Amino acid sequence: MKSVFIDSNIIIRLVVKDLEPQFLKAKKLMREVEQEKKQGVVSILVINEIIWILEHYYLLKRSDYIPILQALLSLKNLKIYETKKDDIFEILTKMEQKSIDFTDFYLILIAKGYEIASFDKDISRLRN
Repeated sequence: MKSVFIDSNIIIRLVVKDLEPQFLKAKKLMREVEQEKKQGVVSILVINEIIWILEHYYLLKRSDYIPILQALLSLKNLKIYETKKDDIFEILTKMEQKSIDFTDFYLILIAKGYEIASFDKDISRLRN
């Protein structure tokens, strides 16, 4: 089964439904995870970023988005991923060289050899 690392913007589209083409792609991906066609992987750091964006950018109340996050994260075929200390040092070194944010570098590092589902152009550019 193919694993896919899921970026924050995928889950944000599912919660706020503000960009319909991206919402539909995100919904299709999560349906594939739910149907066990793909193994979804989400980092705790990505979850933290989702919460920050929903509260500070979209100004959502926790009671509005937490049930949705809980439903998504409860999918049997969705795993939570963490990293090693050495990985953090590698990311920090790369951050000195390029102006890409920590979460993007982190996701690229942990997803080596796997697909990353993201609407973020920095991730696509760095992976190619």
